[in-house]
Amino acid sequence: MNKKIAYYPGCIESRNKNLQDIFKQLGIEAGLISEWNCCGAPPSHYKPSFFNKVVMPLRNLGISQQKGDNFLYSGCQVCVKQVNDALKIINSDSMFENQAEYSLKPFNANLKKITNGSTGAVHLIDIITSPDISKNLSNNAARNLKGHSILLYTGCYSDSQKINILTNILNSFGASVNLYEECCGGEKLQNTTPVQSKRVENANDIDAFFKLINQKADETNSDYIVAVCSMCEKNIKEGIDLSDLDVFAPIIGLIEFIGFLFGMDGCGDLIIKGETKESNFAQIT
Repeated sequence: MNKKIAYYPGCIESRNKNLQDIFKQLGIEAGLISEWNCCGAPPSHYKPSFFNKVVMPLRNLGISQQKGDNFLYSGCQVCVKQVNDALKIINSDSMFENQAEYSLKPFNANLKKITNGSTGAVHLIDIITSPDISKNLSNNAARNLKGHSILLYTGCYSDSQKINILTNILNSFGASVNLYEECCGGEKLQNTTPVQSKRVENANDIDAFFKLINQKADETNSDYIVAVCSMCEKNIKEGIDLSDLDVFAPIIGLIEFIGFLFGMDGCGDLIIKGETKESNFAQIT
């Protein structure tokens, strides 16, 4: 039986055409939240209004609840944090709770349950590393990772137990995995002054930061970087575009990487393009 989840893509989540197929292979039936909106993190970083910090994220959760799902799942850790922080705010004061209820009513997104632990947002890595889903990943993989050296970019995702499980899963495919845990800059890079058509604060600082990521990949002899958060993936890719480096380790998001393991077309093209070790892409027999 497939695990059913309410999937919240967020405004920067990859819309890979293989997304539903990837979920299906994992044993997940993912229903896209209808008429979803931005979680509010980028605008609330610079204008922390109640609407940006509370109403915007909780509207998505309210819509999810109207469909019978008390939890929504996202590949963006910033989105997950924004929703859960909004719940903490309305749980801290009945005035905030009433204000949220009043503001959400026009959107037909009233919350049914708002007590701690009864509802909220969950990162996709939490379900991917669960025993049944990780078993499906192992059973359905079409590639092994023998000879691959991976820099696993965990960013602000802080559940070390789940990261260890994911690391062990990748190790079981033959990969050598190193971790990099620095924040990518998060939502503040998504709503600032445009530089070279990218939205970043200070081009020199950003360039230096992403060069450190590349340096870490070089020091660990990593062939590519796997980002567990879609915002990290996007920010790093934009940092690469700003950098004057001639060579940068390829960056791939976790969901696309799983599609790559499943051997799906269009997943992991940068990894395949940059691969020189023929044995690394042996099919699993």
